[in-house]
Amino acid sequence: MLLAGVAHADARGVLRLGVEPLSLEPSADTPILGGFFDDAVTAYNAASAAYNRAHDVMTLAPINRSALGVHATMVTFAPGLEVGGEHAVFRMEALIGLSDTHRAIGIGVYPLDLAWPMKTITPYAAAGGTASWLDRTDVDGEIGGLVTLRAAAGVRVGDRVSVEIGYGMYVAGGIVDSAKLHSMAHYDPNGAPPPPADHAVAGGEQSGMIDVSLGVRM
Repeated sequence: MLLAGVAHADARGVLRLGVEPLSLEPSADTPILGGFFDDAVTAYNAASAAYNRAHDVMTLAPINRSALGVHATMVTFAPGLEVGGEHAVFRMEALIGLSDTHRAIGIGVYPLDLAWPMKTITPYAAAGGTASWLDRTDVDGEIGGLVTLRAAAGVRVGDRVSVEIGYGMYVAGGIVDSAKLHSMAHYDPNGAPPPPADHAVAGGEQSGMIDVSLGVRM
């Protein structure tokens, strides 16, 4: 069936608009970022304690690793292209995600997208993943990334409008600002308070993320 769909391939533009609840929790095992979390906690707690002593206040409380998570509700825009036939397509998307504090720009690839056409509706299921550049919108200097393994199920009404529910089987990523992390490790307590630790390092992992989107075929 898949080979038959690809052999009679048509190309169609698509657009998905959705909402994605990002909730990354840090752990020592988070790929790439795991080692940075404890460094950021140690540096921030030392800097905040030094600030409190220098100013004879107890303004800044110590933190633990949980303070370095990323929690953001992303509004996603995903223009893309479907290539295939009636029962199977290959889908590729550009991906833009925006929230109050973060943004993500990347691509999504779904090599497996199967449909079961009926009279007026077409149920479908897809599997693939996304890879994005991630940063904060309220500060500068950090770099980061976000990857997702995603499955989705949807229903297309007619040949154009669809409703899709996605399931993030595994999501991982975050941001690092080496300059801020270095400044906390060499902090002058007589100056301003240290920057929030999650402005220097933030991220983690997530599983079971559910997102909802509306789609339109061009």
